[in-house]
Amino acid sequence: MITTDKVYILTFPGNGANKEKLFAERLRLLPLPENTPLEVVEVPREIDALTALKAAGMKLMDGYHPDEKRDVSLAIGHWRVWQQALQEGRQSIVVLEEDFLPTGTHYHILNTTETSDLLYLGRYASDGDRPTDTGGLVRPGYSQGAYAYRLNQRALETLTASGFAQHVIPAGELFSALSGQHPDREVKEAYTGRLDVLAPMKNFISPDGNWHASLQAAGGYTPLHPQLYQAFGEHEAAWVKRYVNPQLVHREFDLICDEPIDNVYAFPFFTPTFCQEIIEEAEHFGEWTNYREKDGDPIDIKLSSFGLDEVFNHALRKYLHPLLFHKYQLHGQGWESLTSQNFIVRYLAERQGHLGLHNDGSYVSLIVTLNLDYDGGGTFFPKYKKLIKPEQVGYASVHPGLLGYLHGARPITRGRRYILASFFFLGSRPFADGTY
Repeated sequence: MITTDKVYILTFPGNGANKEKLFAERLRLLPLPENTPLEVVEVPREIDALTALKAAGMKLMDGYHPDEKRDVSLAIGHWRVWQQALQEGRQSIVVLEEDFLPTGTHYHILNTTETSDLLYLGRYASDGDRPTDTGGLVRPGYSQGAYAYRLNQRALETLTASGFAQHVIPAGELFSALSGQHPDREVKEAYTGRLDVLAPMKNFISPDGNWHASLQAAGGYTPLHPQLYQAFGEHEAAWVKRYVNPQLVHREFDLICDEPIDNVYAFPFFTPTFCQEIIEEAEHFGEWTNYREKDGDPIDIKLSSFGLDEVFNHALRKYLHPLLFHKYQLHGQGWESLTSQNFIVRYLAERQGHLGLHNDGSYVSLIVTLNLDYDGGGTFFPKYKKLIKPEQVGYASVHPGLLGYLHGARPITRGRRYILASFFFLGSRPFADGTY
């Protein structure tokens, strides 16, 4: 039995109904006291993480430069929960991040005289674990991850008084610092207080590597290629190797970029495997719309419709944004709020085989070539008398939106043309719907 007064689940915005269904199913797998209160706590969207941090009066730890704003968003969420639980007078709480997946059945080891302020229910373990007198439990060494844990009241008091709000790092790093197990002395010395910590040798709970696929399945859609959705945590390295061009990963921007038109850049982005699988995934989903061409035939699908938007945005932020910042010399923190709307588009030779000349209502637009087995097509810029038509799948082009780069999709005369299209804005809203 996992004894607790209340369960908190940290979640990112979106897919509310699907998440509620998954949370209910997975909580039933945990041996919690009957009628344990539950609260779902929404954390800031990744794109808003640094703004939310400042608004909360919190500061990143000196020298900590997060690769993922996701870590900052979750850190804010953990902090809010600790404060709230302490104010509510909770004696013991369980905190879970949204992709929690119960994987253990060995809860009998919790029937022990061993005590702790913090009990990991799941973690990424490193060296230094020390056995206890209870089989299956250890005093953990340096550990990472804060996706599943239990805290007592003393832990809540220690965490909220530790100085975390002025030295924000991932919550799991703080736990290791307060247990004296963090390998960086400066990190350990940045916080006050001490936690007594226990952990199972084998996790009770693990992160769901298929989280985005699981969400779609909960909504009634089962992905054809679940591996497309496995882009986070321990699966990220394999996802990148399978799907992203290695030279882009290594930021060899000036080597791989061509500039067929001033301020229009072409470069390899995704592998042929990615292109084939995302086409098949879109066709498997099958619900084509006419979101962009309101009165036209259905030719596009938002990636959010079949759960790939967060995965794709993760790849854009990590591998495309640095290229944009470099090539367009975009400076200043304001550009960190760059966000996008993402579609897969299908042009058919027999109908809706082209898109007329237009300007995009975006700062920058992205087009990724997904296939070549068609005739005609390509993106034409009449002012420059130039057709952009990559000869390899996975190649991308970026061009300024707004004014000056009028363009259109030339008609295809045979087959089907598939592309990925993204329109980049600052903040959460485009300039005006219908202008792109």
